Amino acid sequence: MHVTQLEMSRNLLNDLEKLNRSFADTNRQLSTTKKLNYLGDSPLGSADLVDITQQALKLEAYRFNMIQSAYRLKASEAALNVVFNSVTSIYVLGESAANEPTSEDGRKAILLEIEKLRDELISRGNTQVDGIYIFAGTAVNEKPYEIVYAGSPPAADDKGTVKYFGNQTVNSIPIGDGVNVDAGVYGDHALKQVFDAVDSLIAAINTSINGGGANWIPDALEKFSDALSELNSARGEIGVNIGITDRMSAMLDSRNLVLREQRANIEDANLLEVATQIGQLQTAINAALSSGSAILQQHTLFDLIG
Repeated sequence: MHVTQLEMSRNLLNDLEKLNRSFADTNRQLSTTKKLNYLGDSPLGSADLVDITQQALKLEAYRFNMIQSAYRLKASEAALNVVFNSVTSIYVLGESAANEPTSEDGRKAILLEIEKLRDELISRGNTQVDGIYIFAGTAVNEKPYEIVYAGSPPAADDKGTVKYFGNQTVNSIPIGDGVNVDAGVYGDHALKQVFDAVDSLIAAINTSINGGGANWIPDALEKFSDALSELNSARGEIGVNIGITDRMSAMLDSRNLVLREQRANIEDANLLEVATQIGQLQTAINAALSSGSAILQQHTLFDLIG
């Protein structure tokens, strides 16, 4: 009989220890609002959380790439929109210069205005975002456009031509699983024929001012059709890539929402259930102490630990 009572005492202590452990774990869930606080709480749940975290980090990397790409693409779009307007203005000025009634002084004024607009085009071609030249291809630290002259120092009537110093490669940036986007266009793809047309028009007007007549100006103006076509093609490509980044941004938002819901299902505690469980555990502990009080009173500590 003594052995049976001793075993009952030990079982009581074991039960109380388990109840107190459960009570502490449940109380921790209530205070942290998390049902998974340690790896041992749920090894399988912890493994799922690691996988969710890795997926979230990958999405965050895509998000960073997307923000950078969208920023450069929209800066490229804005710059080329200005270029389009400037080229249109240059063409209109060229038509005025081609008119026979236009005086030499009138052509000089037109030439000066076109040269200023060419400087504006060069400035747009040398647009920088975060310290990099967005139209230089992958040579992002090289200023892509400069005016070069036939001699040094240049002759008085040498108006120079615009030269491209970038390359013809564009960074392709991953913004999703298997989805890459070009972060812009290289300058020679968008602006080569533009600068060729503008340089030709400047040279033709300059020739007319120096006694060569205005006959070369119409030929120079004919180049603007292909130049604008090339420019609009580049603008279209940028628009397509902006559309891709916008769609991928919405997809990433959706995937992030799913991951957050999955994480919450694994990690977050149901506070109503936790509070109910705490009450049940407290009742169980009190009941165990009450039912075992007689056993504990009948034995010394040495009896209980054997």
